[in-house]
Amino acid sequence: MGKYSIGLDYGTSSVRALIVDTGSGQEVGTAVWDYARGEDGVLVDAADPALARQHPADYLEGLEASVSKAMAQAEAETGFKPVDVIGIGVDTTGSTPLPVDVRGEALGLQDAYADNLSALTWLWKDHTGHAEAAEITERAASEHPEYLAKCGGTYSSEWFWAKLLKCSRAAPEVFSAAHTWVELADWIPAVLTGNTAPSSIRRCICAAGHKAMFHPKWGGYPGRSFLAGLDPGLGRVRDTLPGECWHVGQAVGGLTSEWADRLGLSPGIPIAAGAFDAHLGAVGSGIEPGVLVKIIGTSTCDMAVAPLAAELPDIPGLCGIVP
Repeated sequence: MGKYSIGLDYGTSSVRALIVDTGSGQEVGTAVWDYARGEDGVLVDAADPALARQHPADYLEGLEASVSKAMAQAEAETGFKPVDVIGIGVDTTGSTPLPVDVRGEALGLQDAYADNLSALTWLWKDHTGHAEAAEITERAASEHPEYLAKCGGTYSSEWFWAKLLKCSRAAPEVFSAAHTWVELADWIPAVLTGNTAPSSIRRCICAAGHKAMFHPKWGGYPGRSFLAGLDPGLGRVRDTLPGECWHVGQAVGGLTSEWADRLGLSPGIPIAAGAFDAHLGAVGSGIEPGVLVKIIGTSTCDMAVAPLAAELPDIPGLCGIVP
């Protein structure tokens, strides 16, 4: 009997589930679930075209619906059995962070914040923090140019710290209620493994390194004093973040009994650390040293890989993706 893995791809408008035979690479089941809320899955504001949010409930409903549909297809067309699934991997858009409370519960799932756009997920293409991104770029260029050297020389409004800084200023009540912020790529694995407590969340290097200026050379995330200099609240969030990140080849925990029952899978199967959609799309496209992969979707990414031992130059416009 074959063994199978399930891949979950959280995009801009839908979540896709894919079941693959781990021995042959054959696809045996697929499904797409369109987010139910907003315009094509995106919550917008007519007064601000830069705003793009999503509701975390869509992610959970889509998880259950897409996996169930993909497994039903696989069972009907092949010899697939759910008991033969040996792991789950997750990729998402990014930077797509959401605020959570001290217990790790998403604010957007709480009645008090369900209709507050600032308390929902800040989708990758939310550009409301453009002024904040420019401020981060200016301060980093003056105090810590090494931060920018690893992310292309300019910090983007699509990225983690710009969105948090914008929330602090535009919706201070939400920012105060948030104990920390979690990338969608980290939140889904945390939910599946039951590790949603802020101190238990295992954050992926894919998101942290590319969007949140994480690098071992300066101790992980940017220094507390640098972030607090932008806003004291960013310093508080920095205190909640770990000094270690995980890569997609590592398991961050096992599937909980609750989610095993909901999905019809075996409890305890490993859940991989999250990653970004374009990066894993490059892996699926056969990226290797000497091969450039162009991912063209709602955004465009040119990607190449280099050996871990290689010391890449700090070139403006070149973003480092940690293998």
